[in-house]
Amino acid sequence: MIIKEAIEKDLPSIMVLIRSERADGREISCNQFLIAKDKDEIIGCARIKELDNCLELGSLVVRPQYRNMGIGGKLVREILIKDKRRPVYLLCLAQMASFYSRAGFNEIDIGLAPDTLKKEYSLVGSKISGKIIVMINP
Repeated sequence: MIIKEAIEKDLPSIMVLIRSERADGREISCNQFLIAKDKDEIIGCARIKELDNCLELGSLVVRPQYRNMGIGGKLVREILIKDKRRPVYLLCLAQMASFYSRAGFNEIDIGLAPDTLKKEYSLVGSKISGKIIVMINP
């Protein structure tokens, strides 16, 4: 398995992966993504997306048969090494907080998030059941 930057020809496979988990497929460009590949198959992806006034880590997806092997954590760590801009925010289900905290993210109150992220929070919260939290990697 290798982790590498996505290229244009990877986008259709990335979109299939993202749609399979109903992750955020808006405003996609290959320069936002790191991908995990096993042979020639994309088995995972993550991106940092620029919102109006902040950065958001999102679209973290690993194919079900490759989960619990450390691939998601490696994608998160590698994308944060590649993109040194901070702070980086993310929205996730509350039960994922410990996963992201291992990569340096801390939970914050939605009131402390940038306005653009608050809009994302409202959008995500209307589509997903479960408690959504905001986290920051300062």
